[in-house]
Amino acid sequence: MGVMILLAAETWAREPDGTLGLIRAPHNGRPALVGKTSEFDVMLREKADLRIEVGGSPVPLAVQWREMRGIWHGRCRLPDGVAEGGYTLEAVAGDKTDRNVRSVFVYASFPESYRFALLTDIHIGAQREWGNGADIFRKAVETVNASNAAFAALTGDLTHDATPEQYAAFIEVLDTCTLPTFLCPGNHDRGAGDYDRVFGETVYTFNFGPDAYLSYDTKDYVIADEWGAQNGELELLRRAMRPARWSIGLTHRYDVSMGMRAQLALFVDCPLDHLVFGHWHRENKEGEKAVPWGATPFTVTPAAIDGYWRLFEISANGIKPEPPRRFLAVP
Repeated sequence: MGVMILLAAETWAREPDGTLGLIRAPHNGRPALVGKTSEFDVMLREKADLRIEVGGSPVPLAVQWREMRGIWHGRCRLPDGVAEGGYTLEAVAGDKTDRNVRSVFVYASFPESYRFALLTDIHIGAQREWGNGADIFRKAVETVNASNAAFAALTGDLTHDATPEQYAAFIEVLDTCTLPTFLCPGNHDRGAGDYDRVFGETVYTFNFGPDAYLSYDTKDYVIADEWGAQNGELELLRRAMRPARWSIGLTHRYDVSMGMRAQLALFVDCPLDHLVFGHWHRENKEGEKAVPWGATPFTVTPAAIDGYWRLFEISANGIKPEPPRRFLAVP
């Protein structure tokens, strides 16, 4: 890809309890990828002055604001000449300052062919005979950093008990990743730490070059609840993804009992080209290569806490899951 990452060693800025502060998005679990248009969107609790920064050199941003339901939405434009790489986003509103590291990545161009890395079921806070979740995750990130992946997707069960301490430990390791990282929650990520207070929206899309990705929350025990707001969001976002070359879903779990409306939106009315998840903690078995509707293939990846990760190759020829790899030798 040829993008030089210019990340400084910084601490992450959030509220004292670890939840998101002034900046709601982008952040280190849902960064903005800025290409030839030099524009990206932000969501803030308050209208603020914005800039991006690397190595102590700030770059002010021009922003067009609008307020919706108590959240300020901004359309930011980078000035000419901003170098490629990863940046911290800083917001200042009165006496409040918030900094989100690894939240803006600038590209001169996006490749037509690339790979992305998948890690799932990280379980920070869990213990295995071969190590604890944080140490295992650190090794996984080191492996991803050494790969040729363009970005990394982390599909749920990021923590084991969703405590603030586990989220803090997860973020500490996450920010050693030199690639953009996109997250979605799993069933273990709900509790005192509550994923949406730590990482914000659970349903969103992003584009990498010609391809569109949909990250959504199956909520596990209330699998895609028919009465929730997610169904409407999935309909709108899925329609917006139609012009993309490939449409790829990222979630923690797929299950035939998930809400019918969600399945119609994603697999029938406008089917995704591929679905990626990891809740099963193993590779697909024979006969499990596609949803029962027969249109969308899916790939299940074994758990990171058991030493596994996977690369997906994306090109004009299609979406190719490579075999699971080991970053850790375990019994």
